[in-house]
Amino acid sequence: MTDALVRELCTGRKFKEASQHARERAAATEASHMRGHKSVPGLGKCVLNLPAHEFFLMREKYGDDAFSDRGFLRDIQRLESQFKVHSV
Repeated sequence: MTDALVRELCTGRKFKEASQHARERAAATEASHMRGHKSVPGLGKCVLNLPAHEFFLMREKYGDDAFSDRGFLRDIQRLESQFKVHSV
């Protein structure tokens, strides 16, 4: 019984890590394609391309106003450079 539970927990964790890695690769690829794009009137310039799951986790942890802070965006670009589109 306990072996089956441990096995199920381990495979669930591995699946979650693999799906997270796939989302990160897709976002990094999209960010590299967007590097030549210009700003959009009314919206501005795209500076990050985060996977939705990561965005919502960060918003929950740091608050709704965190993404309006230039320093916060610079820190994310420094730590997660694969999601960087344009410099802040």
